[in-house]
Amino acid sequence: MPDLSSDTGSGRIDLDDAEALRAADATGALLHASMGGAQVRTVATAVAAGLLDELDGVRPRAVVWVGGRSARARQAADLVVALTEAVGGPAVPPLVVAHSLPAWVGALDVVLVSGDDAGDPGLAAAIDTAAGRGAAVVVDVPREGPVAESGRGQVMWLEPLPYLPPHRGVLRHVAAGMAVLTALGARGLDVTAAADAIDVELESLGPELSTPVNPAKLLAATVAGRDPLVWVHADAVSEAVCARAVAAFCDAGRVTATTSVSDAVRAQAERAQGRPPADPLASLFHDDELDGPRDDLPARHLGMVLSADEDLVRLAAGPLADVEWITDRGQDTVGDAPTPLSGKVAAFMARTELSAAYLLVGGL
Repeated sequence: MPDLSSDTGSGRIDLDDAEALRAADATGALLHASMGGAQVRTVATAVAAGLLDELDGVRPRAVVWVGGRSARARQAADLVVALTEAVGGPAVPPLVVAHSLPAWVGALDVVLVSGDDAGDPGLAAAIDTAAGRGAAVVVDVPREGPVAESGRGQVMWLEPLPYLPPHRGVLRHVAAGMAVLTALGARGLDVTAAADAIDVELESLGPELSTPVNPAKLLAATVAGRDPLVWVHADAVSEAVCARAVAAFCDAGRVTATTSVSDAVRAQAERAQGRPPADPLASLFHDDELDGPRDDLPARHLGMVLSADEDLVRLAAGPLADVEWITDRGQDTVGDAPTPLSGKVAAFMARTELSAAYLLVGGL
């Protein structure tokens, strides 16, 4: 269990002190993370205004998602691929995720160019080449720099929020992928429902809400510390969310990793072989300043279940010691309608982004 005390120590900020958090947020991390719903709703609004109407009735040979050198675009693509496999239905065209535009792309394909660097020459070249070959091109990149001059007016632009740093736009990339696939006939990837689910989720994550009732602060308090932290995934969707969570928390200064349930169980068994039994009282008499960092810290596990059978996953993970399970998939309803899996996953992703921001700003 995380330490919920208010004694945060030197250089740390009490997560329950909203004013101190705001004062310490020099880079706007908390502010930007709280705009997850706005990012997704911007895409939903553009779609409602007819931006992707050109894709109606199109049955492409393939959808090619070009991410260039953007790690966030690749993480978003992996999540959308996993969601599509879980809920997209038989109408989903083949989806290819690539670093650069494949040589075979032509007029039979739809190309989504997604990234956060408008100066990436690879993205600009992908837009120009795909448009020149007659492919339908959707651009999810800030409309500036070399990229803005690409496409010769033949592309569809999903422009980001102008006041949000590009590197904070992972949820926009997710929404862009969902919107393109929905326009092409995929089911279960409702961007508007995802924006609604994120907004409902963020209502419970604000700085004014105390840690015990604030899931984002609670998660930040849970992962705080220096002992090894491993996110354990149980299905393709949770694997993609874990990969993004690892990146977000590493950016916030918490070194962590991710693995599958089976690999985590195997790794724990291998570490235990040949070791003497651990003294459960050793940590009580250990002082990091006098004795140095402990070298026998067990790995802490955060288990995530999003689209698999939770009972079966817990059974498979039984040998793991001290697992903190994360199975809350967000609000079950938004208004009178049930929240689709894609909405629940988007809401949980918004929670992890804000939790990483609390970790960074709080100095945990």
